[in-house]
Amino acid sequence: MHVNEGWVPQTPVEGVLHAFTRIGRRLKSKQPGDTIDHSAHLVLFVLRCNGALRLSDLAAKMEIDASTASRHVRSLEQAGLVRRSPDPDDGRAFRVELTEQGIGEWEASAKRRMGLLSQAMDGWSHTDIETFEKLMTRFAEGVINLVDERDGGKAWADKGWALAAEAARPQDTENVENNA
Repeated sequence: MHVNEGWVPQTPVEGVLHAFTRIGRRLKSKQPGDTIDHSAHLVLFVLRCNGALRLSDLAAKMEIDASTASRHVRSLEQAGLVRRSPDPDDGRAFRVELTEQGIGEWEASAKRRMGLLSQAMDGWSHTDIETFEKLMTRFAEGVINLVDERDGGKAWADKGWALAAEAARPQDTENVENNA
């Protein structure tokens, strides 16, 4: 059953918003093979994009309060996906960083989501996929620029998807061996 059964967007912009909402719900849901929920995945994503962060900086980047970030970190720490380390700038504080297991979990989760998107485009021509990517990138840039202009910051997420794409690419063992 769909939440919006029977509802039809009245404008193309409503249709875009509707499509993003439907896609977002599904990308946030657990995928087969996921061991953590979306909010935990987001913590890993922020740390993968930014490296080790103080808890307050992690909370700010996620746009959540420190107590919620602390709860996520505690859970991920118990799972072995993050660790706390002393902050070199302030001995009283600590930073949160990914463990190797945490990096692996994030990359595997990103790969599963990219696999889902690839399957959704199964049967599309290469030209269709390239056109879709160009339009989505253009659209994302427009949204990012508006939000950044409003908020005075740079979107932290951009770097993370580049890392996910790199992790998902099949390794060209011949070129890896030749470049080693």
